[in-house]
Amino acid sequence: MKSYRKRKKRSDDQLSQLQLQCELAIQAPVGVSKVLHLIEGASDDDIKLLNEALYSPLVGCIFRLGKNTTRNGNSTQSQLQLDELIEVCYRRNLSVHSGATFGECFHRPIIVAAYYGYYSAVRLLLQQGALPDLRDGDGKNVFYAAFQNPTGRNTLRECDKEVADTLWDMGAVTCDLGEWRKMNQSQFGCVCYSNYGSAGGSSPHRSVMYQSLNNKCLQTMKFMVEKGCIVTDEDFLKITKCKLLKRFLSMVACMESPTSLQKPSQVTTQTFQRMKSWNKDIDWSFPPTWKVAITLCRNCGLPEDIFRNNVVPFLSRDWFYTKEQLQRPVMQQWNLSV
Repeated sequence: MKSYRKRKKRSDDQLSQLQLQCELAIQAPVGVSKVLHLIEGASDDDIKLLNEALYSPLVGCIFRLGKNTTRNGNSTQSQLQLDELIEVCYRRNLSVHSGATFGECFHRPIIVAAYYGYYSAVRLLLQQGALPDLRDGDGKNVFYAAFQNPTGRNTLRECDKEVADTLWDMGAVTCDLGEWRKMNQSQFGCVCYSNYGSAGGSSPHRSVMYQSLNNKCLQTMKFMVEKGCIVTDEDFLKITKCKLLKRFLSMVACMESPTSLQKPSQVTTQTFQRMKSWNKDIDWSFPPTWKVAITLCRNCGLPEDIFRNNVVPFLSRDWFYTKEQLQRPVMQQWNLSV
C-alpha cells in the first residue's frame, strides 16, 4: 500500500485568489453558503487553478459543519447544505480527489465526511468518482474514518453505521484480500480492505476490528462480523502482546449469545473458557493462519473425528506464532504493501 506524505502548506502569496476567498469565507458567518456562491461564480480558469493546487473547499466546509455533530448525528439542514455544495463543485469540475491541509495534515473530502457521519455526502462523492482507498496525510481511508466517533464516545452512531453501509452497498469495501489486491492493481485506491487499518500517522496498523476491541465497542465488532470481517493474524498477535485476550474472549462470548449477555463483564467463567475452543459460530475470531495450520496438520495421522474433537479444541489461537514473532515489537509486524 502506498504511503502519503504530509503536504506542505502553501504561503498566502502562493494561493490563488479564489482559494484565498474560499478559506476566508469558511471562517465567516454562513461560510458554507458563501463558498457555494464563490464556486458557482468562479471562472473556468479559477477552477483550473484550484485543481492544479489539489485544493478543495469541501474539506474546510465539512469541518465547519461537523463542529455541530452530536452523538445523535448531524442536522438535516447541514446534510442538505453539504450535499448542495458537493453538487455545485461537481458541476464546476472541481476534482473529487483534491483536498486541503489543516493542522499540517492533508485531508480529503470523502474521508472528513465519513468521519463526521455525513453518509449522503459520502454516497455523492463515490458516485462522482472519489476513490475510497486513497489515504489522507494521517494514513486513514474512508472506511477507517467511518468508525472514528468525533464526539469522543466509544459507540457506533447510527449515522456512522449508515456511512459504512453505504460503502458496502456501493462496492467501496471488501472482506476478500485477494479481491482487494486484484482490484487495486487495476486501479489503485478503488476499494478498501476491511481488515486493514491506517497506513501511518497517529494510530498506524490498527484495524477497525481491533479498534472495536480496544474501545470496548461491541456494536462495532458485531457490525463488522455481520459484514463478514474476521480477526486477522496481525490483530490477534497484537491482542496477545497487549494482554487484551480476556477482554477479547469476553466480547466474543457476547457476540455468540447476544440475547443472554449484555456486557462483557457479565460473562461467566464457564462461558469464558468455552470461547477458547473453536466452533463454527466463533470461527471469525480465529486467525486465518490458525485454520491453515489445522489443515496442514492433516489430522496428524489420527481419524478425523478424533482429531477434530480431541485435538483441535486444545489448539489455542496463538499456537502457530513463532517465538520470534511473539518477541518482536508490535509495530514491526505489519507489511502493508500490495
